[in-house]
Amino acid sequence: MIRTDKNPEYFLEVARTGSISGAAKRLFISQPYLSQYILRLEESFQVKLLDREKTPLELTPAGKIYASYLESGLQMYHKLLQDFDGLREGGLETIRVGLTNWRSSTLLPAVLPAFTERYPQVKLQLLEVPNRSLYELIAADRADCVIMNTTLNIPASMTSEVLLYEKILLVGHRDNPTTQQLLQMQIEGITPDLHLLESERVILLQPESDLAARVLNYLDREQVVLRNVLHTDNAATALNLTARNFGFCFLNSTGVRSAPDREDLAFFDLGSEDLVHPLCAVYRKDTYLHPAARDLIDMTTAFFKEQR
Repeated sequence: MIRTDKNPEYFLEVARTGSISGAAKRLFISQPYLSQYILRLEESFQVKLLDREKTPLELTPAGKIYASYLESGLQMYHKLLQDFDGLREGGLETIRVGLTNWRSSTLLPAVLPAFTERYPQVKLQLLEVPNRSLYELIAADRADCVIMNTTLNIPASMTSEVLLYEKILLVGHRDNPTTQQLLQMQIEGITPDLHLLESERVILLQPESDLAARVLNYLDREQVVLRNVLHTDNAATALNLTARNFGFCFLNSTGVRSAPDREDLAFFDLGSEDLVHPLCAVYRKDTYLHPAARDLIDMTTAFFKEQR
């Protein structure tokens, strides 16, 4: 029968130090006892956890899996104790959610009232940062989950759950002559000629953002060279400037409903798969996800489905 490891810190310390004798000193136990402890683990699991031919010791593939399992288990246990402490003290449980400023302003007014009604004992802590910084919140254990447009290089320690695939739209003010030209092409069934943007001001998010990277990649493929670009960290700023006829911008399709002066704006679907990216909930792999956080993700998915 496979045994339960009652002292997970023993194996984790060996994994950190790469030495049984070194780990034994740090754990204040004898080296022979720790050696026998590891051997009993290996006999119980019927796998080798350590590569003893290497100096310092290295984890085998099975050892890496086991260490990851133990670390996740300890994180879940500490989170459990924190939640219990909150309940005993009569306080609110806290769910930490990361979003961009723009996503927070468009999503939360629709989802948060129903969530707080369902979970009055849960305090929601909002962490609003640029999209490129959201992975860092998870890595630093500052957020339980984040809602973001993901990149292709999702960190191996994280899980992403697709909520929807959203299009990136070109937005222009209807009083702009170039917008009128693009609208006429759309009416005639002609693919909009984005070379018209070369003489216009285009407001883009910072180049390291996923949306801007996809847009710039698409424009490069179409051999469109933007000559007047204004960069911003905030999608709402780009949209508000476009609503004042200060230039063109690119917007996630889920933001159309919340656009200011929407009747004055024209939205162009350029019909390219390059301008489609996933909106995901991201959280640490193999870790405890609070039921309220799970429900918030599900409510967000349901909200976007209703908007289609």
